[in-house]
Amino acid sequence: MKRSIVVGYDQSPSGDRALAQAGREAAWRDASVTVVNAFHWIAVGRPGAYVPMGVETSLKDAADSIAATGVETLRRHYPGMTVDSAVIAGPTADAIAEAAREADLLVLGNRGRGGFTGLLLGSVSIRTLTLASGPTMIVRGTPREPTDTVVLALDVEDPGEELMDFAFTEAALRGARLEVVNVWDLDWTEAAGSDVLALAKEHAVADIRSALERRLNPWHAKHPDVHLVIEVMDGMPSAVLTELTASADLIIAGAHRRGDGHPGMRPGPITHTLLHHADCPVTVVPRA
Repeated sequence: MKRSIVVGYDQSPSGDRALAQAGREAAWRDASVTVVNAFHWIAVGRPGAYVPMGVETSLKDAADSIAATGVETLRRHYPGMTVDSAVIAGPTADAIAEAAREADLLVLGNRGRGGFTGLLLGSVSIRTLTLASGPTMIVRGTPREPTDTVVLALDVEDPGEELMDFAFTEAALRGARLEVVNVWDLDWTEAAGSDVLALAKEHAVADIRSALERRLNPWHAKHPDVHLVIEVMDGMPSAVLTELTASADLIIAGAHRRGDGHPGMRPGPITHTLLHHADCPVTVVPRA
């Protein structure tokens, strides 16, 4: 089955960046792209209220025009790529998440046309992410030349097979090195000021690295061409990982699936921080 990518597009600057990134991701994957725009009209229910004729039609026509612009842009930049549009009535986040239910990747901007410019991550983007059932990329950060580096934030105690699979595949598609990072707060050794505790820290880092290697080796064997770098770093995980995004093309993090039988994800505090502060695109991969 041909791979597919869904991108939410609204002609905002953030939406334009998401569209461009979706095109690049599709080219790497030889995937099709569906450009989605949603319109939401709630009819006035108050007795005697005047409802202008054709309001819903006008909203749909505007959404059609926006989606068609996105399709035209991608076809112009990627001749031969399969690009279609979907215009859906309903709340934006719900509509986009549903449209991407079977997609390999959902791509979103970090802010839409209706958001406040001071917001770090728009409410529609974060709600769509929490409803999404597959890997979801939020395109954010400073535009810059590629560094050919993909960062994977990995918890050695609960790494997630889906997360490692996605990260190695993404790095292989991009021809990028994969930097797998595990961050531990080991300041207790420095506070103690003891050579014995410093040695304990050294052993702890070595043990973490060995555990990461055991977790990653099967995936590296499937992708031997990927240049794998394993980093065990000291500090507050959110701060360290956010700093790394200044020199990365992409950071990948996981989020547990909702446990109530409904599709969607529950981003934890570290992923939540990256979504609001990362200086590069963030892909969140749902996991058990």
